[in-house]
Amino acid sequence: MQELLAAADQVLAVHNVAMITLGLVIGILIGAIPGLNVPLAVAIALPITFKLDPIGGIALLVGIYKGGTYGGSISAVLINVPGTPAAAATAADGSQLTRQGHAGKALRMSLYASIAGELASDVMLIALAVPIALFALKFGPVENFALGLFSLTLIAVLSEGNMVKGLAAGAFGVFLSTFGLDPLTGDDRLTFGIHDVSAGWSFIALVIGIFAIAEAMSMVEKRWFAPISSGRVALGDPAHRLSREDWRVAAPAILRSAPIGVFVGAVPGLGSAISAYLNYGIARALSKHPERFGKGAIEGVAAAETGNNAVTGSTFIPMLTLGIPGDVITAIMLGAFMVHGLVPGPALFQDHGDFVTAFFVLMLTATFLHLLVGRLGLSLFIQAIKVPNTILFPTVLVLSLTGVYVATNSLFDIGVMLGFGILGYGMNKFGFPVAPLLIGFILGPLVEVGLRQSLIIGRGSFAIFFTHPISAVFLTLGAITLLWTGWREWRGRPGGTG
Repeated sequence: MQELLAAADQVLAVHNVAMITLGLVIGILIGAIPGLNVPLAVAIALPITFKLDPIGGIALLVGIYKGGTYGGSISAVLINVPGTPAAAATAADGSQLTRQGHAGKALRMSLYASIAGELASDVMLIALAVPIALFALKFGPVENFALGLFSLTLIAVLSEGNMVKGLAAGAFGVFLSTFGLDPLTGDDRLTFGIHDVSAGWSFIALVIGIFAIAEAMSMVEKRWFAPISSGRVALGDPAHRLSREDWRVAAPAILRSAPIGVFVGAVPGLGSAISAYLNYGIARALSKHPERFGKGAIEGVAAAETGNNAVTGSTFIPMLTLGIPGDVITAIMLGAFMVHGLVPGPALFQDHGDFVTAFFVLMLTATFLHLLVGRLGLSLFIQAIKVPNTILFPTVLVLSLTGVYVATNSLFDIGVMLGFGILGYGMNKFGFPVAPLLIGFILGPLVEVGLRQSLIIGRGSFAIFFTHPISAVFLTLGAITLLWTGWREWRGRPGGTG
């Protein structure tokens, strides 16, 4: 107890609280601007932390991490342009709620669900860091392939009612992920002699193009130049408040998504985008009213945002206990630990127990400050729906162009962004869902590398996927998901039994 009080006294010092708050504000702003991303912000802030004390420096980075992971939902909800790749799942229902006049409701739910995910992740980090890290290490190529394949089956769930087009979009997303260098041999693959394609298609350019550019093209076509709301916009209005019914339908999604997000974050290399889409797909699969998803389902926003932010604590589990970063951001933050003589791994808990305790208090403090900063900012964020689209979308396009160029330092990726914008516009025009394409693009490398490495380990035998218990469980769940979704779609057709 004495160590805990000492840690709390250290973390709650004015300068450390200021660092957390500054990091949260920077993170939320960076996350909300399309094209700019959290790893970039953390990397830029990293050298600044070298001159600070360990807690103060890491407090700034943790604030940026948590704020940035949530910030992408703001632009996703208000203008259907995800600020971060993971927020693309939130955009599906959040933007529809905004168009229906419920922007405040969607913003509130995205914030509260994000905080719930973060809090669950922090608690699991503190309580079960070592056991979870040891279990996460059981995930090798075989388990990663099975998890990726199970996640791909959720495409069928998200495309229910138009499964053929959804599966086609998902398959095309997987195909797009194969461009560039072969992940195992390093050979050129589908580059067509173009050097810029060697690194594959930029995910940032893809997301910004398929949402921001496609949305702008749709606006021009529909001649929709008026703002969504021309009158006074106040969070206190009934249309912008969460009702008891909203909480009733969203609570199960939050409670289910938090542990799943924690688990995904603890497995190195998966990340928030996979967690967001995985939880969104599961929420729709288990919903009594799946037809609401994509049309303004509040539980869709809750599931995506809970899963999105539930990784922010658990990605530290393998890093602190084993020295293995859980994602790109914690890999960058590893540098801040090392500079201050804090070497993550089993010895960290023994040699620097006081710091570990202070870090746990820091994570919880950052979560509560995130709630405060986010809540104060909601009344400002919602005013974006009063801005005429003739001003808003040109501004978004400029920010998108700038963001993609800053993130990639490549004019080629500007062209890629515009190309994917045309693709996204065409998909919307002909009724092809965009979410499956993104899921396929995200999961393609995980599935491909896992499959090829597993077959090498198993000497070409597919039996290896069924002799590993974790893999067998995920493959079984995937088969059940496909059969169940197909059955539900068949029942809903004319001539079916539904």
